[in-house]
Amino acid sequence: GEQPPQPYDNNDKRKADSENNDNDGEASKQGQPVISPTMSSITMKSEFDLLGSTNLDGCKIVPAVMTESDDDDSRGGGNKRKRSSEEMLLFRHYGVRLFGTSVTWLLWDIAYYGNKLFQSSFLIALTGEDASLVDIMGASAVNAFVALLGYYAAAAIVDDPDCGRLALQQTGFIITGTLFLLCGCLNERLSSTWLVVMYFGSSFFGQCGPNCTTFLIPCEVFPTNMRAMCHGISASAGKLGALIASILFNFVGERELFLFSGYASFAASLITFLTIPETTTLDLYEIDKQWHKVLNNERYEGPATDPRHLSFYERNQNRFCCSQ
Repeated sequence: GEQPPQPYDNNDKRKADSENNDNDGEASKQGQPVISPTMSSITMKSEFDLLGSTNLDGCKIVPAVMTESDDDDSRGGGNKRKRSSEEMLLFRHYGVRLFGTSVTWLLWDIAYYGNKLFQSSFLIALTGEDASLVDIMGASAVNAFVALLGYYAAAAIVDDPDCGRLALQQTGFIITGTLFLLCGCLNERLSSTWLVVMYFGSSFFGQCGPNCTTFLIPCEVFPTNMRAMCHGISASAGKLGALIASILFNFVGERELFLFSGYASFAASLITFLTIPETTTLDLYEIDKQWHKVLNNERYEGPATDPRHLSFYERNQNRFCCSQ
């Protein structure tokens, strides 16, 4: 047997309600949820904005709170936009200089690495195919020594105001280009002795010139906070030139090795003249002051805009723009 259902007594109901109220009081004192069998809702001792509210569909709506990570992301996005705008201003005001430092480094590495990677071919072409291995090794050692002398010569005169970076680079390109072309054009007319002397001369003036200045000039013609990026772009262009030389020179003859090196040197000399300024006597802080004025959309007047410290293109920029 099952027990028959007992009739519901109102006294029992009042007694149960009284016990529930006592339990609710104790729970509320302890900060616990107040739950009653006779209640149709749950009340938490908490702030309303933390609980949130509900919309008509019963979905909970939680107020949006910005955390530190969100704030950092917001600041990071602002910094990226600021950096992007600064780069646009850099390319607008210093883009010609960046083109000049990059392309001259690229062209020089075509000539320089083309010579060094294929030095045995150059020396055999100069000394003759009947030269012994000892003769070629001796010529290579002398060539390295002459190049080292050229590097020390560049270190001695690069800061001389009467010479400077620009003149040193231009002169080095012109002399090495001339010697390369002579070695290519007069390869069959001159004796091997004269050809070797001209080749050594190209090594000396290559070091006492563009091999010193192509990595020095990008360190000085750009604002400080943009200098590393611009120098990296210029250096990358130089390595591209070395890659071009290592591939291209596999498919040309010995005479064309000299001619390509000479053409690259003359092209680099022309670009140097057009796009690169002289900074030997310029306080580099003036470039930073000029850049600060550019960022604030203000006009700069100072040594950095003196014609002595501007490239040929920059000195004649207004005339070029008006003629277009």
